[in-house]
Amino acid sequence: MNRVLVLLALPIAACSPSSEQPAANNAAAETNNAAAAPKAAVPSLEGEWVVDQLNGSPPNQTWPMTVEATSDHLTITSECHRFSYAMEQKGNIVKFTQSPDVGCGRFRSPAEFIAEKAVKLGNIAIFSDEGRSVQLSGPGGTMTMSRR
Repeated sequence: MNRVLVLLALPIAACSPSSEQPAANNAAAETNNAAAAPKAAVPSLEGEWVVDQLNGSPPNQTWPMTVEATSDHLTITSECHRFSYAMEQKGNIVKFTQSPDVGCGRFRSPAEFIAEKAVKLGNIAIFSDEGRSVQLSGPGGTMTMSRR
């Protein structure tokens, strides 16, 4: 008789959830809570920046390279050279259209050429440090900046 009861209890035990598995309604509730959690807003490029790195290395020049961005425009200033771009930002996706640059009597530095190419072909902005740092990246290379 005991064997019969044990054999009848096995199928019932096999169908009940184990203690390691959450109940189906709890798993659905956790999924709904995760979907309802707000996503962090992507920071804006607007503001004043200092160029920290070009393609992973500090800019090799004596004067600092600064960047000023508004909602639709980005300007790189490097001593007497200014590189201007119309800018569109939708989240992390960016697009730059180069405007005529303002030059000066000296030749452009290699760092200025690298920065120009990185921005001109940049298509994504990867923010870090709660929006205080950003890396512009694309087929032209990378330019990493920090807020001033």
